[in-house]
Amino acid sequence: MFKTPYIFIILQTKLTKIFSPLQSLQNTFFNYKTLIAAASISLIIVGTIKEPIFILFSAFYLLFLGTAYKIGSTIQDYGINAAYNWSVKWLIFIAFAYLSGLFIKNAFVYAIFFFILVNISLNPTLFTRKKS
Repeated sequence: MFKTPYIFIILQTKLTKIFSPLQSLQNTFFNYKTLIAAASISLIIVGTIKEPIFILFSAFYLLFLGTAYKIGSTIQDYGINAAYNWSVKWLIFIAFAYLSGLFIKNAFVYAIFFFILVNISLNPTLFTRKKS
């Protein structure tokens, strides 16, 4: 008679997610966006220490990529938009990799890692307007 409610409570607590403060702390500090931001900032700092002009390269890279994505957000067709964004982001990557190879040889590796990190993590749909 009294066993059934207790068994139900035990089964229910085993099936539900248990709150763990440590897991919550890990999710706060080690989520995807935080790691990307920390890696980008550390690459910018180390690259600027190696070569002071690196800060300009990274700023202009983000500016050019943002401008290209903003222009791409005006394209209505999804397929053409995806092809444009993919082509332009890798074209800008190649151009900036070439320029950084010419002008910032001491921080070239940091520049390449920064450009790849930005290319992989920055989503072009951030620049599209959501229609209500």
